[in-house]
Formats: sequence, structure tokens, C-alpha cells
Amino acid sequence: MARKPTYQDLERKISELNMRLGDYRERFAEISRNITEFVFEHDLEGNVTELNPHYTGRLGLYREDMVGKNARSLIPKPFRKQFDDYLKRVISNGKDEGLMQVVSKDGKSHVIEYNNILVTNKDGKKMVQGVARDVTERLETEHALIESDTRFRIILDSIEDGYFEVDLAGNFTFFNSRIPEHMGYTEEEMMGMNYRRLMDTANAEYIYNVFHKIFITGESVKSIEWELIKKDGSRFIADTSVSLKRNRKGEPVGFQGIIRDVTERKRFEQELAYMAYHDPLTGLFNRKAFVEKLTETIREARRYHGRRAVLFLDLDSFKKVNDIHGHEIGDRLLTEVAARLRRAVRESDFVCRLGGDEFSIILTNSRNLNAELVAGRIVEALCMPYHIMGITIDFISTSIGISIYPEDGLDAEVLLKRADEAMYHAKERKSCFVHCSEVRDTPSPAP
Repeated sequence: MARKPTYQDLERKISELNMRLGDYRERFAEISRNITEFVFEHDLEGNVTELNPHYTGRLGLYREDMVGKNARSLIPKPFRKQFDDYLKRVISNGKDEGLMQVVSKDGKSHVIEYNNILVTNKDGKKMVQGVARDVTERLETEHALIESDTRFRIILDSIEDGYFEVDLAGNFTFFNSRIPEHMGYTEEEMMGMNYRRLMDTANAEYIYNVFHKIFITGESVKSIEWELIKKDGSRFIADTSVSLKRNRKGEPVGFQGIIRDVTERKRFEQELAYMAYHDPLTGLFNRKAFVEKLTETIREARRYHGRRAVLFLDLDSFKKVNDIHGHEIGDRLLTEVAARLRRAVRESDFVCRLGGDEFSIILTNSRNLNAELVAGRIVEALCMPYHIMGITIDFISTSIGISIYPEDGLDAEVLLKRADEAMYHAKERKSCFVHCSEVRDTPSPAP
């Protein structure tokens, strides 16, 4: 037979039930504080007749705070006409939905989204019943996102570089205004366009390989240069940084990057490189280029057991041109000398202006150098009269020194020095050109 509960047992059970009830109340209160939706009823004048749940946490209102009061009391004065219009619509249409600005118990503005219907209760009285939810935080978040997107767009459109996003197939999905401006297309034409339409086959293949590597490795590329074709057919050089674009799950969905037009920079770099290795007056290679080329030529000749020749020459009586006709005529004569030198040698030979009226030539045909034959052609070409700005100059001649690798020297410095010595020996002998071996074979004058 079961034992009857004692008074103490009953007290303990009641205490446990009260504790559980207290927990439930706390949990319900927490839910009420966080709930965003509530059910309401009001008459056609706006007087609230029902509100559920008992407490609307976001607005801080209890049922007893509102039942019997007019809903206009929740609405800021500037927006009360909106409530009157709302009543007219629901009475006329039998239902209504939309947004309404209200004030919570602590005085803060909230926006509620409502959806209601006109009903007739059991007493035959027309009432408005509906569901509302506080959407203030959602709207603030959406507004923040819109502002963020607007700021992002303003920043992108204010930079000089182009920003782009393409899907995995290479079709444009987003870009700032600089991209269509650079390419000469409208935004409508660019959207959805495949990148291959903006370049030739070789560049398209190159970019495909770059993007494929980024997709496989996930590693960004800081700088790649490629050539793009504008809508009008003109081309420009682009420097681009590219990274893999992922969705929220981390899955690859495309590529994004910054692109800038570096055509002018590349042209400037090419001009600097040209200036570093070319004489600005004649366009011939300069001394720096000569020394590097001669060193490279000797290295090649040594590897293949070949021979090379260096011709060193200057112009006789050139000072007389400057003294009589001025430096402008002298400069023009040097330019003509450069042109005649180019015509007198093969395209593979290397013609340089070392400075002033001094020139040098590297003959690269190891099988058939014929240095003396080339020197003879040069003498003949340079001794012809010059017709410059209505002036005829017919007193220019030249002296040429010749040195041969490997017979006369094994490095650039020695070969140039020997060719220089041979040239001065040619001047002394009144000979047009002298091979440096002749200088070594000439006996020294008796003391």
C-alpha cells in the first residue's frame, strides 16, 4: 500500500512547482522582450480592443497600456494623417498592408510592418484585426547595406583604375565606370560580355592560363601585363591584379581585380631604355651599348671559336666644319655620317657613336669578316661631299683603326684600345685605315 504524502512532502512539491513556474515566467518574459510580432484589434476609430501577446518587448508596451486607448497615441504627430489615410483604405478596401512609424514606451521611433483585414464580430460590429511586426532593425540593416553599397560604388567610381568581377566562365558580372570608359563600350554592352572579346587569341590564351592557375592554387596575382583591344580597335597595355572570388560558403564563383592602363608608363620606360643605349643626336648605339655588345660578342665568339672585328674611326677636319659653318651644320653632318655608316655595313653589324666625331663598328660575320673591305667602303662613303642646308662640304675624310678577336685581344677593353691605336697610326701615315697588327709589326723609330 502506497504511503500517503505528508504535509512536508506537499510543501516540497508546491515549492518545486513554484520554482518551475518562476522559470517559465522568466523564459516567457524573455521571449516577450524579443518577440517582434504581435496581433492587434481596433475599431473603426482606431481604439485598441485587443493586443496579444500580453507584452510587446520591442515597443515596451503591456496589453493594459493600450487596450481602450487610441492607436494614434503611438504615432508621432507629423505622421498621424498617415494613420487616418490607413483607416480610410481599410474601410474602403476591406484590408490594407504597409509600414507605419510608431513610438515605443521609452520614446524611441520604430517602424512596424502591418497586414490587416476588416471583419465583423459576433455583435455585428466592424473591427480591424491584423498582425504587425517591428521591422526597425531590418530596415536599419538594409539602409546600412544600401549606404555601404553606395559608398563602395562612389569609391570605385572615383578611382582612376578599373575594378572588375567576372564569373568562372569569364563573363563580366560587375565593374566600376572606368572599365567601360577605358574600353569604349557602354555599361549595358559590357555587362555579361566575355573577356575574350577584348583581346586577341594570344592574349586570351595567356589570361586563361593565369586565371586557371589562380583557380587551382587560390593564390592572387599582384601584377600581370597584357594587351587589350578597345571597341574602336585601338590597343593599350593593361597591368592587372587578380584574385579568386568566393561566395559565403567559400566556394569559387569567379575572379575580381584591379586593372590600370600603363601604356604611357611602358612607352616612357621604353624611351628611357632607348635613351640609355642610344645617342640622342644620330640614333646610333652609344658607348655603353657598344661595350656591352662587344663583351657579349666576344663571349659568343669564344664559345663557338669564331672571329670578330672592331672598327674605330673619327672624322678628319670635322672641327673645321664647326668653326666655319657652326654647330648646327656640324650636328647635321654627324647625322648624315651615321646614315652613311648604316648603309655601308650589314644589318647584323653594330654601329655606335662613342662621342664627338668618334664612331665604332662591330663586325659579326665570323666566317667572312673582310674588315679591310668594309673599311674601304666606309672611307669611300664618308669622303663623298655633304650637301646640308644649301652648303656643300667636300673636305671631310676619315681614319679607321681595325682590331680582330682573338688575334689582337681577348676582351672588349683591349680590342677597343688596339683599334684606337691603329686609327691614330693611320692618321700619322696619312692612310685611310690600318689594321692593328700593322702597328705591332712596325719597328719603333731609332733613338
